[in-house]
Amino acid sequence: MREGKAWKIEMLGVRGSVAVTPKEYQEFGCDTTCIRIETPEAVIFLDAGSGIMYGEAGENTHVLIGHPHLDHLMGLSKWSALADPSKKIKVYMADHEGMSCQEILHIVFGPPFWPIHLEEISHDLEYVSIKGSFQIGSLTVDTLEGNHPGGVTHFRISDGKRTLVYAVDCELTPEAAKDLEEFAKGCDLLFCDGQLTADDAVEKRGWGHSTQTAAAKLGDKCGAGQTVLMHFDPSSTDEQLEELENKIKMKYPNCVFGRQGEIRYL
Repeated sequence: MREGKAWKIEMLGVRGSVAVTPKEYQEFGCDTTCIRIETPEAVIFLDAGSGIMYGEAGENTHVLIGHPHLDHLMGLSKWSALADPSKKIKVYMADHEGMSCQEILHIVFGPPFWPIHLEEISHDLEYVSIKGSFQIGSLTVDTLEGNHPGGVTHFRISDGKRTLVYAVDCELTPEAAKDLEEFAKGCDLLFCDGQLTADDAVEKRGWGHSTQTAAAKLGDKCGAGQTVLMHFDPSSTDEQLEELENKIKMKYPNCVFGRQGEIRYL
């Protein structure tokens, strides 16, 4: 743990694509991507998959969305924090297809796809279109455009004492891996896409996801204190993921697979 008051980091969802519910998926978790970070001055959510429904907002809450695919957004419409008049919430996302963060979310959450808009639920909601670095209080958030169909933003969050990098939905081609290695260099904690096995990668080249081995190797090369893989394929059972994790840890002992509900401190 670093100097100063620790960040509390909670994995609220580690699945990709869609949520899953059968009993053979319970150990690693059912819900789609969402990480909650509680710092002394703000609460930050990374992505708003179905897992955000279980996340407690702070008085000032910031939701950083990597891209507007539905598995990264689906929890927003049923997140009770939006309707809480004591919560001020900012949602951040880069522009996509010439549309701003607000325009995208207004389309996704509104007729004919959803009965009402998010701003009709929320008492205090602000949309922020991002490009490059920005500040959340004293926290610096740097961004990197990743390799994924339609584009994706990776985030590096630092308070000068500790650094967390979040890079899901990324296909680690040699060029993308080099860029992300430099971006994540020396971070204390790296969350990285680990959706594919080596066999999957052959069939799914160009889908915008990483193999577990490539992600673990990236964490090792960038010197991450620990690498946590996530965005698991919805067809991957607990038994399969546990077997894959054990193999990865034999070569990369600082790499683990994320589990929904797990809490750690940085």
